[in-house]
Amino acid sequence: MKIPALALEPQAVPRVWGGPRLTRFIAQERPEPIGELWLAYDENLVSSPPFTGRRLKEVLPELGPEWLGSVPYGRYGLELPLLIKFLDAAEWLSVQVHPDDSYAHTVEAASGFHGKTEAWYVLEGKSELVYGLKRPMTREELHQGLLDGSAWENLRRVDVGPGDVIFVPAGTIHALGPRLLLYEVQQRSDLTYRLYDYGRGRQLHLEKGLEVSKLEPTPIPKLQPYPEGHKEILLASSAFVLERYRLEGTATIQAPQESFLLLTLVRGQASWEGRTLRWGETLLIGAGKKVALSGRAELLGAFMPSEQQLRSYPASVRASL
Repeated sequence: MKIPALALEPQAVPRVWGGPRLTRFIAQERPEPIGELWLAYDENLVSSPPFTGRRLKEVLPELGPEWLGSVPYGRYGLELPLLIKFLDAAEWLSVQVHPDDSYAHTVEAASGFHGKTEAWYVLEGKSELVYGLKRPMTREELHQGLLDGSAWENLRRVDVGPGDVIFVPAGTIHALGPRLLLYEVQQRSDLTYRLYDYGRGRQLHLEKGLEVSKLEPTPIPKLQPYPEGHKEILLASSAFVLERYRLEGTATIQAPQESFLLLTLVRGQASWEGRTLRWGETLLIGAGKKVALSGRAELLGAFMPSEQQLRSYPASVRASL
């Protein structure tokens, strides 16, 4: 189809650890704090013609495989296999872990979700996060430590701030600290195994969580932005590529030939086809298609690379699952 792109309506998700920075998207006050804003998900509504008001999952079959792109269609069919979010953490998130595709497609097949490899781009705030273990541990040792709270001292904590990119492959034990506002790109999944929750009383998922957890220290990939034309590649993995655009005036942005591109406004102001894009608004651009933007803004893009394209990037931006 000739439609180059669709704008998506964000979807607010309450979380016990949520903060105040995402409430601007809520039509009416809610008693629960808003922790997540799902910016691109196949359950989101389309907010641009000719599909305004329809769910994305209903629209994708009409757009067809070529519009979605050969790489995502070949792996996952006619669905949007990535999920884009904003996260506003007022408190520590639970210590958690996510399964990979193999585990999700077998043990959790009824959920319809994939595994969950993700990456964060810090927008605001300075804090720390949990990333893996300080030392190797046995499953039994970690299980007992999670029950009695002593495992906290064996979790690796690192400081992060604006502009940092953190790659979190499936199986990595992790937790976000307070005061952080993040952009997150992840595989299409809501499979989260909660390992430790600071006594909040929520359900833990120790059996499945420990089955999928890496029980040795996991180094954080040290990534260096790689300039490519009018953008920078921030992270390249087989699950997704994360890139950054700095818009000054007008620019034409094109999706790769083999994949859709999810383009999110994270700072400044920009317009597309006569409409002003809101902060956090995401455009789903069809494979190989172009959009013209104007304004002064920072935008983040995410797509699924072919193996050939992934190999073309330097080692400084590549991260393995």
